[in-house]
Amino acid sequence: MLFASTGDADLVETAIRFFDGTRYELRAWVIMSNHIHALFKVDAVPMSEILESWKKHTANKANRLLKRTGSFWAVDYFDTYMRNAEQEGKTVRYIENNPTKAKLVLDPKEWGRSSARFRDAHGRICL
Repeated sequence: MLFASTGDADLVETAIRFFDGTRYELRAWVIMSNHIHALFKVDAVPMSEILESWKKHTANKANRLLKRTGSFWAVDYFDTYMRNAEQEGKTVRYIENNPTKAKLVLDPKEWGRSSARFRDAHGRICL
């Protein structure tokens, strides 16, 4: 998967944010040119169903935008269980600092496809 345009990244971010508050609770996300990171709390809907929904919806739309067919996402994904608030905080920082680590921006809030741009002074996401 490689995002060729802002439109591709827009559709992925829209899909990730669409069911926030109903099927899951988004805690952090970042969309890079060739991968994404998302931290979310699941409830009644299993994580596998959430990811399948994201992948299927975005792959169909992205392939149409890119005028291509075939696989868009990797078959599998990597998941980690958050054991406590400290681990979750470290994970949020890792996710949101991905663009700074890649030297794409100096401040994570400057990256246009990340939860960092929505964080208030207390670290809460304000959409």
